[in-house]
Order: sequence, then C-alpha cells, then structure tokens
Amino acid sequence: MVVSVEGLVVNAINCGESDKMLTLITRQYGKMSVYCRGGRRISSKFMTASLKFSYGDYVINKTDKLNILQEANAKISFFGLQKDICAAALADYIAEVLTDVSVEEEPDEKTLDLGLNCLYVLSEGKRAPDVVKTVFEWRLIERLGIYPDLSGCCRCGKADKSWYYLDVMNGELTCRDCGGKENGKAKEDDGTARIIILMSGAEVYAANRLINAEKSKMFSLPADRDIKKRLCEASEKYLLNHLERSYKTLEFYKEISAL
Repeated sequence: MVVSVEGLVVNAINCGESDKMLTLITRQYGKMSVYCRGGRRISSKFMTASLKFSYGDYVINKTDKLNILQEANAKISFFGLQKDICAAALADYIAEVLTDVSVEEEPDEKTLDLGLNCLYVLSEGKRAPDVVKTVFEWRLIERLGIYPDLSGCCRCGKADKSWYYLDVMNGELTCRDCGGKENGKAKEDDGTARIIILMSGAEVYAANRLINAEKSKMFSLPADRDIKKRLCEASEKYLLNHLERSYKTLEFYKEISAL
C-alpha cells in the first residue's frame, strides 16, 4: 500500500553502503520506520528530506516487512540548529523523547506540533534553550495526560501557600503545613520512598499558566531566574520519572550548557 504522509525525521541511521533507516513522526500514522534507499548519496533525490530534523511530505510503500521511501519533499530543515551547539544538543533530546512517546499507527498531531514549534524556536534563536526545554517538558507532560493536580494542597485544599511539595508519581501537591517533607525523597508510613519536588507558589502558578497558554505565548516564562531554573528542574524530574528512563542526549546538553 502506497501512502502519503507529512512527517518529521527524528532519527537517521546509516545502513548498507549508501542507505538510511529513518524514524519519522507522521501526522497520519504516528511513528514509522522507513527504509531510504541511496539516501546517503550526494546525488540522491532524498538527500535533504532524509536529514535528521527535516520536515516534509513523504510517499511511502507500506508493506508487511518494510516501509520503503519512494518520494520525498522537505518543507523545513531547521538548519539554524547547526549554528548553536546547545540548541543542537537540546534538539537531539527533544527528538529522542518524541520517539519514545510516539506510537506506530497512533497519530498525535498535537505532540508533533509541540516538537515542531520547539525546534523552530531553537533553530531561529527566538528563545534560550533552557526556556524551550522547560516549555517542551511541561507541555508534553500535559499532552501525555500525566499533568499533576496543581490546583492546591491535596489535604487542606489551600491554593495560596508560598511553598508546596509535589509528589511526582502521585501527581499532587501538599503544602508545608500539611506535608513537612524535604525536597528529594520522603518516607511514607508504609516505608516506601516517594520522589518529592519543592515548588514555590509562583512556580505552581507559572506551570499552570504555561500549559494553558496559547501557542503564540507559550514560550513566555517568568523573568525571575531562580523561578525559571526551578521550573526547568521540576519539569525534567517529573517527566523522566514518569517515562522511567534517562537520556544521554539530555546529559550532554546539560554538560555543554554549563560551560
């Protein structure tokens, strides 16, 4: 069956003498592995469209054993990522996370659009990488249906406290008066350890505002550097614990961004 799709290349692996195996996140079929014959040749008609981070139109022959690329036309290539090593490293992390959360035959256009928006902002240098990372993680958490209840303390219901403890796996807030836990891990009555994140009331407000913001305003974070930093740390810890994995691409990004 021959199908036409719009998709983003999130990975490209060399195989054979001149071929590639692409991973596409498509609007029509979710994640797809696609064999690109001759894609590494300079003369290949697939040369640009088969590059990592290319977004475009692809005609694919879907078979039971292999998806084979027949035609391709790149619309956007995000070449600006090559100008900033921090932006490029963060883009690799975004691509890897998109690969993990996308499913074959289950399209998710909103998650794809989130990735595209973040790659565009990074490529054009419109926002600092740490801002893009924070927005990507919080918005993805909401897209995956694992966004915590940040409406107030889960015990007393108060939403006007200065500081809260966020229980990562249960996705709920506890104020200091009701919780009394420290940032990191806290023991419950049954002896199990829970992962706890300390969040100020300003950070809770900023997270809720971020995930409800219109697309044109979603990269507007608080001006306070400490709030932005803790918001970034909270989204990372929350997302990675729910995905139950770590990313070398993220560790590399954090290493070079600290230089």
